[in-house]
Amino acid sequence: MTKRLKLTYSMVLLCCLFCGTAAGTILANCLGGQLGELAAGYGQLVPGYSGLTAGQRRRLWGYTARQRMSEMGLAALVGMTPLSAGGFAVFAFAAGAVCGLLVSVLTLERGLLGLPIFLLGVFPQWLCYLPVWVFMATRADEGLDRLRIRTWIFLTVFAGAGIFLEAYINPLFPRF
Repeated sequence: MTKRLKLTYSMVLLCCLFCGTAAGTILANCLGGQLGELAAGYGQLVPGYSGLTAGQRRRLWGYTARQRMSEMGLAALVGMTPLSAGGFAVFAFAAGAVCGLLVSVLTLERGLLGLPIFLLGVFPQWLCYLPVWVFMATRADEGLDRLRIRTWIFLTVFAGAGIFLEAYINPLFPRF
């Protein structure tokens, strides 16, 4: 007897994440030098965190908060539609593509240090963001409109902690 593999929603999300990572890596390799030049130019525009004034640090926090809460709000809205499962599959693909692209660009620029630099760039804020996104993505199959207000408050507070870490703690890590 042969057993059939039952494709679960979580498997679909992981497959979309993997395919997005592969697509981002392929795109980075196709663009090659052009992408490396663009990334190097952008890196020179971003000042070091120690060079930021208190007002600039607050603006960085405000920008980060608007960006991440907008992303979370969009995900929440998509999660409340009948197409929530497909929407989160698209989010997983896009997240994988961005990660694959970034790791590839950093590897083209820095060689073997590319992956550790990428991991340093997303640490420690993804300790908060990842559980929020995984929870929302796995619950999107059933619809996020059924979540209780306490759950939304917890997710928002956890995302807020990630925003704080991204805006104030992550920039303190040494940049290569």
